Amino acid sequence: MTPPLRRPARPAVLTALASAAFLAQLAVPGAAPGAAAEDCRREVTGEDLPAGRPHPLIDRLGLRQAWDLATGEGVTVAVIDSGVDATHPDLAGAVLDGSQYTVVRTEDEYRRSTPAPDRDCLGHGTAVAGLVAARRSEGDRMAGVAPAARIYPVRVADGVEQATANTLATMIDDAVDAGAGVINLSLATPTDYPPVREAVERAVAADAVVVAATGNEGNEGVSGGRMYPAAYPGVLAVAAVGDDGQPLDTSNAGEWVDLAGYGEALAVPAPGGSGYRTESGTSFAAAQVSGAAALVRSRFPGLSAAEVTERLTASAAPVGGIRNDRTGAGIVDPFGALTHLGGDDGGGPGSGEGDGTGADGPAAGPGAIPVRAVPGPEPLLGPTEATAVAWSGGLLLAVVLGLLAAPAVRRAVRNGRLPATAPGPGTSRRPDTGGPGSHRPATPGTGPPFPRTDWLDGSDVPPPSAARSARTSPTHRNRTR
Repeated sequence: MTPPLRRPARPAVLTALASAAFLAQLAVPGAAPGAAAEDCRREVTGEDLPAGRPHPLIDRLGLRQAWDLATGEGVTVAVIDSGVDATHPDLAGAVLDGSQYTVVRTEDEYRRSTPAPDRDCLGHGTAVAGLVAARRSEGDRMAGVAPAARIYPVRVADGVEQATANTLATMIDDAVDAGAGVINLSLATPTDYPPVREAVERAVAADAVVVAATGNEGNEGVSGGRMYPAAYPGVLAVAAVGDDGQPLDTSNAGEWVDLAGYGEALAVPAPGGSGYRTESGTSFAAAQVSGAAALVRSRFPGLSAAEVTERLTASAAPVGGIRNDRTGAGIVDPFGALTHLGGDDGGGPGSGEGDGTGADGPAAGPGAIPVRAVPGPEPLLGPTEATAVAWSGGLLLAVVLGLLAAPAVRRAVRNGRLPATAPGPGTSRRPDTGGPGSHRPATPGTGPPFPRTDWLDGSDVPPPSAARSARTSPTHRNRTR
């Protein structure tokens, strides 16, 4: 029998520990679904969650913006842990029928059965599942990163600490067979066990996103500086940061660390009712990354697991502005992963992209906004418009000049600098010399008949004295009689 694995060390939690409840014995492999589990040696419960405040992770991770794009619908996340209490109100309808493994001292090393819906003695798996896929409640007091995802629980009776390497390898295979798109492994060991490594390789080859915690030893007693399965190729190794975004001292570090999540004093669902408790550590940071992976797989189902992983790391918020051994690429950013504008992510069916190429060159990855070439300068007016504007401008200029010239022409006529033409051809009402009212025949054929400027200065109107003389003349009086 291979040595047992251990879960990352966990700080004390703010919960009460209750006595074990009496349950029936585990069923043997092939037993009917619903076979009950053995008694819990110890069991945790929760307390009421303060009302009126949304869960802090909602703002820290920008989840409301992310939920506008994806909620994890259609994605199954396997939680290989201590079990999941499916009866908790925040997980109602989110948990599928899973598997349960009991370690036995036989050649097979374990027995498999179906867990009871409420079976989670230690509460660790329920907490992880809540951070992944808890349904949104009133006021968002509790919500998972992917609130529409489904949870497939793979339970080890009495906790993952009791599992052997062969048992854990079988559990990973179980999650793959169940069609899990994301597998969460909030557990760690400093030993590289071949069965576990091979099971992880099979999961990666099956296109599952495998997420694992880096552990909480602060690298003390970590042989070779690596923890498994987090350090295996193809696995997203997740460290933890505090509320201030700085790495937790207890979080293991190394060049094999890929991402970080928040891992300090997080409110999580507790089993055995509707309560909550507080947890810390890389286990719960890993749960946030698993939820983010579910969001990406939900929005872009055509992406491969490797492409999902690349999106998560490329869009992370670097701690200190650079990649480092404490937090890897940085703190996971679900909204950033959903809107990442990096290169071609290999879009395929369901990814919202075509074949990755186009008339303007390689297409951007799924979720990216296509960037077109900057258009060259174009004339403001086409040939037709330019001609029309030129003609309009010429006509407008002619009208303006005419209006401006009229007063000058009138003054020139009054001053005698311009001749005033007579109404009829060959005559003129104004001689070259003499004052107004003086008339003499004009020289035939001389003087331009146009322009008619005589009426502009009133020269065609008889002087007042002449008009009165005409009215008082005998001829006029005789005519009026």
